[in-house]
Amino acid sequence: MRAYRVISFLDVIGKLVERTAAHLIADHLERKRALHEGQYGCRKRRSCVDAVAVLINRTQQAWAAKKVAGALFMDVKSAFNNVNKTHLGKRMQALGIEPDLIRWTGSFMSDRQVKLVLDGKTGEANPVDTGVPQGSPVAPILFTTYLSGIFDKVEAAVPGIRGLSFVDDISWWEDGADSTAVAEKLSAAAAASIEWATENGVAFDYGKTEGALFHKKRSAPTATVAVGTNNVPFNKEATRWLGIWLDAQLSLKEHHATRMKEGRKATTRLRRLTGQMGLTPANCRKVMTACVQSATMFGAELWWKGDYATGTQGRAEEIQRLINQEARATTGCFRTTNLGALSMESGLKTATAQLENRQWRFGLRLLSLPLGDQAREVVGAPTGIGRLTNTLAHGGPTESTVLLEELEILDAELLQKEEAEVKAEAERTRPGLTMFTDGSRLDDGATRYSVVWKRGLTWAGAKVHMGNNHEAYDAECAALAHALELAAQRSTTPERVTIFSDAQAAIRRMASDEPGPGQQYALQARKHITMLRRARKAWSSKSNGAPPTRESLATRRPMSGRRL
Repeated sequence: MRAYRVISFLDVIGKLVERTAAHLIADHLERKRALHEGQYGCRKRRSCVDAVAVLINRTQQAWAAKKVAGALFMDVKSAFNNVNKTHLGKRMQALGIEPDLIRWTGSFMSDRQVKLVLDGKTGEANPVDTGVPQGSPVAPILFTTYLSGIFDKVEAAVPGIRGLSFVDDISWWEDGADSTAVAEKLSAAAAASIEWATENGVAFDYGKTEGALFHKKRSAPTATVAVGTNNVPFNKEATRWLGIWLDAQLSLKEHHATRMKEGRKATTRLRRLTGQMGLTPANCRKVMTACVQSATMFGAELWWKGDYATGTQGRAEEIQRLINQEARATTGCFRTTNLGALSMESGLKTATAQLENRQWRFGLRLLSLPLGDQAREVVGAPTGIGRLTNTLAHGGPTESTVLLEELEILDAELLQKEEAEVKAEAERTRPGLTMFTDGSRLDDGATRYSVVWKRGLTWAGAKVHMGNNHEAYDAECAALAHALELAAQRSTTPERVTIFSDAQAAIRRMASDEPGPGQQYALQARKHITMLRRARKAWSSKSNGAPPTRESLATRRPMSGRRL
């Protein structure tokens, strides 16, 4: 009964407000870097695999320095149910969150009532004085905020200790000359954690507390970690944390074996289902991809080293044999069917292709994190996981992304209209400067874009070759930014600037300053728009006239425009 959870039915209308509040709180915490860098739960562009990758990277760095490393895994007991609104309000205030959001949070957690419904019978309403309701859009970020204070407290109390977490799963990591030194530091971290928990109304589930020592020797460690009144030994077998089985040598062999076992079980169950229900091959393929392959290859990006690499090729062959079984279940073919034809008919990708694709996307996602993020630093690090992630993540220079401390809004408007309306808008004469942009990627991989505008009765323009290692999306974004730059550099400031583009994704990228592909062009666009605004204000003050008006235009497809 320990895992039993009551389902909370919440007001749907209320969830709209809660979602907005969650976005505002999370955006403030991310931009101000208020959360601890080791917190990976309930945050955009982060996952539990990232936290494990950071732990592996740190451990491999310790090995390079001829040290051993250890981790203490602690679980917060009844996490969401024990959030104290008074302590939460103080923590939000310490992190600089706006007073209105703090007051809203206090109101959200006050005067709550709950009714239990059992077998269709509704009980009496009972007041709820503490905790945040599970299922609320704002609950995860509130709990993450509530728990963020423990990391600074413990790391200040125990020099050298480093924290990682995913929601309510906390890990304390330390390296040292031997297992005894590591155990002493982890014991001090556990004591500091319990002290903070007592002060803030948090409790740990000591039955789920585990210790793991990472070293290259085969001998079992004898040291133990003191956690309260208990002594927690380092596990002799692999330790499960965030769904990943971590063995002492970090080979992840046990993890792969466990995932293969789960994949085979899922395949057997689904084959029975498809045989009884008679699913079409297309639906059967969807089920196999969503249920079997996702379970089998979870965390594979942490151990995959590439095709024909020593130590991982055998694992890829195991996964391929399971995919062959999925293909037979999908198509209904015999065991003697040629594997090449079977793969083509089923539409299932080979194991090697899927493993490389998973790690490619994993590395690129880490690179999309803001500069300075410890998960981003895993890519290219002088460690085993850093080298393999760097090799498969990209083949050249990548875009650097940042998270601005203050939100920068694109001071331009965007409207959507139908194709016929856009053509009419593009052909009519209007004051100011009208520009057209387009970007493309050729078959040979070269990327280029062009910007054109009308100069009297003739056309003028600029064409830029970006080289390789870019996509058409990059070219479209660069074209929009360059068009604004050309407009800002004109000797006479245009009364109005209108830009037409057929790239909806690029225009949406210009409207956001968040980290990710194309961010550098979105920031450039803001810079050039600011220059245009300043030039207009200067022109207005000199001419003693009113500043020019601003319009905005956009379309659904195939052409879009932005006016300033």
